[in-house]
Amino acid sequence: MNQRMFLLPALVVLAVTLALGTPGFTGQDQITDKGVKKRVALMFTAQGAVTTLTDMMAGRVAFQAGMARAAQRTLIRSSSKTVRHFRKPHFDPLSNARPEVWTHWTDFKARADASEQAAKQLNVYSLNGLRRTLPSMLQTCLSCHDRYRAKPNEFVTH
Repeated sequence: MNQRMFLLPALVVLAVTLALGTPGFTGQDQITDKGVKKRVALMFTAQGAVTTLTDMMAGRVAFQAGMARAAQRTLIRSSSKTVRHFRKPHFDPLSNARPEVWTHWTDFKARADASEQAAKQLNVYSLNGLRRTLPSMLQTCLSCHDRYRAKPNEFVTH
C-alpha cells in the first residue's frame, strides 16, 4: 500500500515533467538557436516544479513531503543554472528574454541568485511551511520575469 501511494504521485510528476519538457508541448521545436532552446527547457523544468508546489499549496493535490522535496531540488538545480544559461546572449525570434538581461547583467545575476536562495529556503516538510515560504520564492521569480521577460507569463500558478 505504501509503495502504491508513492508510485502514483511519482508517475504524475514524471508525466508532467515529460509533457513540459517535450518540444511539441512547449513550442520549443520551432526555436532554432540551441542556447535559447536550453534556456526555455530550463524554465519549463522550473515551471513544472512550481506547478507541483502550487497545486499542493492550493489543495488541488494532496501535500506529500517527498514530492515537495523533489520539486524543491528541481527548483534549486534549475535556478542554480540560470546565470550559466543566460551568460551568452543567444537570440531567437521566439525567445522571450529581453536584451536588458545582458545590458543589466549585474541586476539579472542578483535576481537569479536570489531565486536560488529562495528555493533553498522553501519549507517543504509541511503544508503550513510550504504555504508560508512559497509565496516569497514565487515573488523572486516574478520580479525577474517582470523586468527581463518580453511577454507576460502565459500561465498563473498561484
